[in-house]
Amino acid sequence: MENQNQNLLKYFEEKDKYRENSLKLSREIVRECGITIRHIHKKDNNISFDNLINKLDKLAELVKNNSDLNKYINTPQQEFVEAIVFYNITYKNNILSYSDFKDTTKNININIKPENYLLGLCDVIGELRRMILENIKNDNIKNAEKYYKFMEELYDFIMLFDCYNIVDGLRRKQDVSRSLLEKTNGDLVYFIENIKLREILKNRQ
Repeated sequence: MENQNQNLLKYFEEKDKYRENSLKLSREIVRECGITIRHIHKKDNNISFDNLINKLDKLAELVKNNSDLNKYINTPQQEFVEAIVFYNITYKNNILSYSDFKDTTKNININIKPENYLLGLCDVIGELRRMILENIKNDNIKNAEKYYKFMEELYDFIMLFDCYNIVDGLRRKQDVSRSLLEKTNGDLVYFIENIKLREILKNRQ
């Protein structure tokens, strides 16, 4: 009986160690993704995703034999998708497809769950709204309209999916995306009308 107790204690100690390590790494990835997104907004030219990819691979290794710990990988993967898709829109004018995450020519090659790809895309819409508002503030109508088209493209894509019973949080994120798109459309229309009005007043002087 004593040996059995020792084995059980060792089992739970090991499992708790994996949980602590997974949670710590998960938080690090989320924090680093947030920092990366801020750098993208600032148009930093020294952005690399290598460290994030290595950490995500390490996290996947930690949880692969512990199904109870799978939950710790979802948010980091979604945040990573948000950051790297937003980066590619901002710097390369394209949206990464799901297959791109296993394309070695794109230097990503990481196993992202389809659910986390979809939920991560939803969050990109919020970052694009921030980018549009910044361009409106700077009177850059060309970039504001460009990012709005990306917003529409992402929104049209995520609305193709109604698998709410198997993708937790999808409906809520779709609703938020719809609201952001409508608000941004209103902001953009007002901005364009304001520019037209300023041009009329300028020509009358």
